[in-house]
Amino acid sequence: MKYFFKILLTLVLAVAIVFGMYYYTNGNPFEKQENASVLTTVSKPAATEKDTKRELLASLPKDDYYLYKSTNGVVLKHNKKEYEFTNWSRLIDVEAPEMFLNDYDGDGEKELLIKAVSAKNASSGEMEYELYLLDKQKTSSGKTTYKVYLASKSTWGDILDKQIREEVRQLKSCKKIIQFAMHYKNKSLRYDKKTGIAKNGFVNYGRALQDDNGDYLTFNKWTKGKGIYSINEENEICVSVEVLIGYKKSEVIQTIGHINFKLDFDGGMFTVKRKTMNFTPENAYKVSDPRTAVNEQWSYLENNANKKSVEVPKTLGWIQYAPELSKDMLTQTIDLTQKDTDIKLVSKIHICENYVALVAKSGCAFDKSIQGKGEYSVIINKGTDKEYEISYTSEIRERGKKKKQEVLRIYFDRAYARDEIDTILITYGSR
Repeated sequence: MKYFFKILLTLVLAVAIVFGMYYYTNGNPFEKQENASVLTTVSKPAATEKDTKRELLASLPKDDYYLYKSTNGVVLKHNKKEYEFTNWSRLIDVEAPEMFLNDYDGDGEKELLIKAVSAKNASSGEMEYELYLLDKQKTSSGKTTYKVYLASKSTWGDILDKQIREEVRQLKSCKKIIQFAMHYKNKSLRYDKKTGIAKNGFVNYGRALQDDNGDYLTFNKWTKGKGIYSINEENEICVSVEVLIGYKKSEVIQTIGHINFKLDFDGGMFTVKRKTMNFTPENAYKVSDPRTAVNEQWSYLENNANKKSVEVPKTLGWIQYAPELSKDMLTQTIDLTQKDTDIKLVSKIHICENYVALVAKSGCAFDKSIQGKGEYSVIINKGTDKEYEISYTSEIRERGKKKKQEVLRIYFDRAYARDEIDTILITYGSR
């Protein structure tokens, strides 16, 4: 979008860190640790306590699981037996833990998963969570114990560092587009030399920020922000990790989107579930996939039925217009007199695969300060899941020799097929 958005997240970049590369691979390093930390192996029943000393934290009554906070830690009650766990989160009772049953390791037997608060931000009240996966074990004497595997706030970072290759680039062919590409660690990512578009891997795109002149900032570096664990309706473990972007000559950081994936559990290790890795941009930074650019040409022309010239020179400073597109019609003539924006001072609207052009009536001129600040946009398919802001750059030129007319041309971020555009909304300036 050609409006300079208010930045959702503003942080001061560390002055001592200088990134001179055009792209940066794998973000900031994370402290290394095992993917799944083994906390406790339960080998004895819980200590006997009075009921008044226990607090019920969570339960799955249908499956006969009850979790209590006790004096020494937490106690799990199942099938009339109790198991005590120590060194779990000290904030486990700040918010009721959630309990889930699922076959996380594929052995045909369901494991118990507990999601609990691990930290709380004192100023914002925001919670951080960690996961406890309880793997049932049988001792040589036939007794049941549980081995507990922890997915902490740093586990997802270690998983991404060890298992996934991540690379972020600003496309050579279009500075508007930031490309986030991922592949398995033992695979290489390949790129088109001319455009910079990735040819393989898991790829998605977000929109770069703009300066006060509407120019797209130059990508400098990226890093991973906060990671969040969640459990979906199928009781699968889901992870969402912020992707933060920094730009040259700018002190802002953009939360452009999130890395999303699911976790499997195998051999005491949390691993990325196959075919679940993706990058999702924030809604405000969605862009269409540049890999779907078309070569076909098409054209739509809309003429203003009111051809009367203006007597007094006028400046076009506020336009918002949605042409009545028809896939079966290449040219239409519509009376724009009653429109409440300056579109009534436009004689022609031309739309094709690469751009939209507005031809001002003779004697009228576009407010060039608007074009200079990049305060324009072209939105297609508004209100649908295929809504995109597709404008990229613009220019104002003159046409005609006797009756000179100004033409505003807004170029798209790629070439679009006619079938990709159901509706189109053109905006220039603001009220």
